[in-house]
Amino acid sequence: MKFLFIIGSLVCSSSLFSQYYYNDILANKQSNNQYQLLSSNNIRAVKVTSFDADNKSSSGFSLVQEFSSDHKKLITTSALDSNEATILTTTYENNKVAATSTITKGIETKTEYRYDEKGQLQKISSSSTDTSFNNHASELHLWFYNAKNQPDYMLKIKNGNDTTRIEFINDEHGNLVEEHWKKKSISQETYYYYYNENNLLTDIVRFNKRVQKLLPDFLFEYDDQGRIIQMKQVPAGNSNYLTWKYIYNTKGLKQEEICQDKQKQLVGRIEYTYQ
Repeated sequence: MKFLFIIGSLVCSSSLFSQYYYNDILANKQSNNQYQLLSSNNIRAVKVTSFDADNKSSSGFSLVQEFSSDHKKLITTSALDSNEATILTTTYENNKVAATSTITKGIETKTEYRYDEKGQLQKISSSSTDTSFNNHASELHLWFYNAKNQPDYMLKIKNGNDTTRIEFINDEHGNLVEEHWKKKSISQETYYYYYNENNLLTDIVRFNKRVQKLLPDFLFEYDDQGRIIQMKQVPAGNSNYLTWKYIYNTKGLKQEEICQDKQKQLVGRIEYTYQ
């Protein structure tokens, strides 16, 4: 089994999560923290080696990240078997991701990130162009905060005219605990966020209509330094799940990722090499 799907934590533009608070705000912070860690350790390049369920190196798979000399640009090149390589260019300003550009098989996707004077994410604008079919799509996320600098609501605008309003509820500790999607005042989806005693996110949950109860989409565990050491993903409408385990080196950089299925059988793993 090719293990390309597990490298999402490495590539900041990936979107493992559909929840907007996690995908836009928390994942953005994690990506920026990872960049600052790589930069402070003067990492110039990262190589990812993938292993299959038999613990054999996955042939045909490659992923390499290379920083520019000033650490303001990161080029990620990935390929699977004989498929055309995907090239992701990420640029940084003020220790935060400012823009990404992905080119693969004639499809170019560009994303820009804007922050306010407090460093809070204010806008994500993305556009995708398929040169083969002359198709173009765009999506804009506009974030708004309350007087306590907590997320209040977000507007998702597709192709300039299709708007969904995402509203948020925060608890007395300042943690965001509910995310409500509304379109033309009609409820579309609701997510619930749960935290541990250290205010670290542990569960992302939503109501499952099929079984008529709340079920988790993602569950997280942390080490004593607040780093994620395990993430469990539960597919919608499916009792099977995948568990990712993360191992870090002495510099706090991710050294290895291990993926297991519900029966705790190895699905695959990847190793990181830094230069």
